[in-house]
Amino acid sequence: MSGAVIGGNVRYPSLTGIAALFRSMINDSFSGTAGVPGEGLIMFNQNPDLLTFMDSAIRDTYSDLRNVGDPALILDNYILSNIPPLAAADPTVQVSLSYAGYFNGFTWSNLWTLPISCERVERIWERWSNTDEAFCPMQPATFGLPGAVQTQRMGVWEMRQNAVWMPGCLAAIDLRLRCRITFPDFSAFNPNTIDFDTAYVPILSCQNAIVAKMLVLYAKRFDPSQLQWAIAEDERMIGKLRLEVVRQMQNTENQRIQYGDAATQGYGWLYQL
Repeated sequence: MSGAVIGGNVRYPSLTGIAALFRSMINDSFSGTAGVPGEGLIMFNQNPDLLTFMDSAIRDTYSDLRNVGDPALILDNYILSNIPPLAAADPTVQVSLSYAGYFNGFTWSNLWTLPISCERVERIWERWSNTDEAFCPMQPATFGLPGAVQTQRMGVWEMRQNAVWMPGCLAAIDLRLRCRITFPDFSAFNPNTIDFDTAYVPILSCQNAIVAKMLVLYAKRFDPSQLQWAIAEDERMIGKLRLEVVRQMQNTENQRIQYGDAATQGYGWLYQL
């Protein structure tokens, strides 16, 4: 998974568009003269504050949209193949999958890792390696992993210490992950080589929301008298973006699983003699 898009789809907002709107909001627009780009007199492209404000605002926008399940920030069908089995069953052993690699309870291997863009693992499936069988869902271990003798499946998992922990198993398996993701900051790249015209934020129609968050940061530092207005504008803009995601999700019908008496009402006739 690549970072914030460089040279990506022009349907996404570019850093040039985001910076231009931000400058217009702080009265720093500058048309430019011959040989001088119109980047603003204060918040020009090479101003470290501009990129810092952008990175913080983009991170916050990603977080807001992940919290409402925006599909643009979901990675699915991430496959890890042929994870080796334990040498022997041992209920004291737990295995883990992290950004650094796979820990089998004794040693590390960097052949299997969490995707670097992963912020939260949502679901995990498993199957035996070297087969074409369907993946079976693994269950979240709500109260921690059981201290039980391992079998032919992992069965359960939990997220802790920024890693996926599992009991281990006695067969080689494939894992399939579904994650909520983020993208690296633009400051992870060399700021002197970023082309604002071809660097994009991979969220459609997010420009206004990002700039509103930048204005909050700007007001905190340079104009506290405008802070409350900026916070209200941030809530308005990110609220509109979140609402689009939620309304799209509402097009799909959802029904919770029945429990208690309601779950067995349809079977009552079986017991009536």
